[in-house]
Amino acid sequence: MRKLLPLLLCCLLLTGCVRDPIAPMVSDAAGDVPAPAVAGLPAVSNTATLWFRYGEEAFLAPERRELLSSPQESYALRLLQALLEGPGAATAELGGLFPQGTQALSVTQSGRVMFVTLSRHIMNGYADEPANWRDNPEWATEVPLRRKLAMQSIAATLTENCEVDTVVILVEQGREATDSLRLRQGYYTLDGDTTLADPLKREEALLLTPMRTAEIILECWQTRDFTRLYRYVARTDPATAQPRPEEAAFVATMNELPHLLWAVAEGGSVSADGQASVFTVGGACLDAGVERTFDGMVLHLIREKGLWRVGLSELTGREALP
Repeated sequence: MRKLLPLLLCCLLLTGCVRDPIAPMVSDAAGDVPAPAVAGLPAVSNTATLWFRYGEEAFLAPERRELLSSPQESYALRLLQALLEGPGAATAELGGLFPQGTQALSVTQSGRVMFVTLSRHIMNGYADEPANWRDNPEWATEVPLRRKLAMQSIAATLTENCEVDTVVILVEQGREATDSLRLRQGYYTLDGDTTLADPLKREEALLLTPMRTAEIILECWQTRDFTRLYRYVARTDPATAQPRPEEAAFVATMNELPHLLWAVAEGGSVSADGQASVFTVGGACLDAGVERTFDGMVLHLIREKGLWRVGLSELTGREALP
C-alpha cells in the first residue's frame, strides 16, 4: 500500500495540470447578448446649403433646404443625394449639373478629407450635348464648364455643411482592371487624359457670394451688358416695392445713364439676419463726354429666394453717380 501512494499522488498531480481543451465546452449559461439595433428613431431635420448652377452663368448659387435624415444615415451621403436630385421648384433659376442616373454610392471621411464614390453614370455626356460639340465654339466652352461646375458643386456643398477641407472623387468601375478608382483628369478635358484628378477644394471665384455678385453687377454695368445684368436685378425692389420691369424697358433705361468706365467694390458686410449686404464703391464714369471719378457710392444687395440681387433703384434711381 505504501508503495502505491506515491504513484497515486503523481497521477493526481498530472491530472491537475491538464490544460483546457481547445474546443470550448458547451454551456447553457446565458452569455453576453449584443444590444439590438435601435429602429424607428425619428428623422432628424437639418438646414443645409446646396450649390447649383445659376441659369446659364458660369457660377454656382446657394439653395437653403431642410433635409430629413435618419440617425443611422450618413449626413454627407444625404447631402449628396439631395444635390444629385437637383434644385427645388422654389428657385426656377437654379439647375442641376449631373448626367441622368448619377448616384452617390458611398462617402468616407478621413480627417479633413471626404472620399465620395459616384456611379459610373458621371462619365456620361449630358442629354442636350451635340455629338459635334467640339466644332461649336459655345459648346466647346460649355461642355468642360459643366463638368467643372458639377465637381465644384460637390466640393462647395460638402465643405459648407461638413467638417472637411477637400473632397476626393472616386468612380464606380466595371469589370475592367484599373490601378485606381480616382477620377481622371480626362473627365474635365475629355481628351482621354488618365492622370489622376486633383482633390477638390472650394473655389470661391465660382460661387455667387455677396462679393462675387457685386463684382459681376459692376462688371455688367461697366461693359454695358444690360441683358446679363437683368438676371441680377431683384424681382421686387425692397426700397420702392416696385416689380422689376420687362427686360427691354430695363435695358433702355440703363442705356440712358452715364457710362460706367470702371468700379471697385469694398466691404460686403452682411446684415444680422443674412438678408442684405452693403458695399462701398469707387470708380469713374463718362458723363456728357467728361470723365468723372467718384468714391463713397453705397451699393446694397438683398437676398431674394437665396440669391443675391440688386434692387432696381440702386441702378436706375440715381440721378447721377456720386
